[in-house]
Amino acid sequence: MKVIYISGQLKKSKIKQKLLLRYIKRKKKDCICIVIGKKLKQHRKLIEEIENIGIPISDGRWLFKFLVIQILQYISSCQNIDIRELKVAFVTNDNNELISYYINELTRKSNKIKIITNHREKFHIIEEKLYYNKGVVLEISNNKRKGLQDIDVIFNFNFEEQILNKYKISDNAILINLKEKVNVNSKRFSGINIHSYEIDFGNRLMNLLGWTNDFEKTEIYESYLYRNDKIENIEKDIITDKVIIKSLIGSNGKIKEKEYQNILDKTYYLA
Repeated sequence: MKVIYISGQLKKSKIKQKLLLRYIKRKKKDCICIVIGKKLKQHRKLIEEIENIGIPISDGRWLFKFLVIQILQYISSCQNIDIRELKVAFVTNDNNELISYYINELTRKSNKIKIITNHREKFHIIEEKLYYNKGVVLEISNNKRKGLQDIDVIFNFNFEEQILNKYKISDNAILINLKEKVNVNSKRFSGINIHSYEIDFGNRLMNLLGWTNDFEKTEIYESYLYRNDKIENIEKDIITDKVIIKSLIGSNGKIKEKEYQNILDKTYYLA
């Protein structure tokens, strides 16, 4: 399976653009994704034509959902607290392999985990396994008024904006939208709303190739990792490549590290 990398050198040549589109169409069956260079992203018309061919364009969304542990490590580091002290909620109507993996990982680390879902029945098996094998009670709720109160970090896996805003979100929570950008309509919300991120990694091959000069690191690494595989294998590669969160991004740009501390200070003050 192949990945097509397109730099910004095609921007001014219509002939090269036509040749590129023709090439992509020929390689459609063998190509798993396309990575667009930083400069070329401004060329919306060409990108729309590439999108119409039907090959996924790397944007970091696929990778984002595999970085839950790294995100928690980053937040706990910014707040200078133990990662186990963070109260975490997963907002999801699916219980797939990825969700189950993270439930098991975080309960193993003694994190306080809550599941917010409209489909409690999908979590029945893992709920019983945790209780009988580990003595862990998995809290599952669909309480729109109290479900997300007193939560430090909320991972929104798949709730759309309209649905999420039916829930009362803790005023000082950190909301991580893994699937798409979601706005919080509550005027009381003074927390942090995240919809994107930047990473760094220790993958020597990619650093030697110098690809990160022309492409976003997030998208380069996503294209390298992109595959159908067991969650454990993907997570193993992420650990081996020493992937870390460099910054988290909200609607107004990168969130400064001191903002995470300010959230923590407000939480303790209100308590």
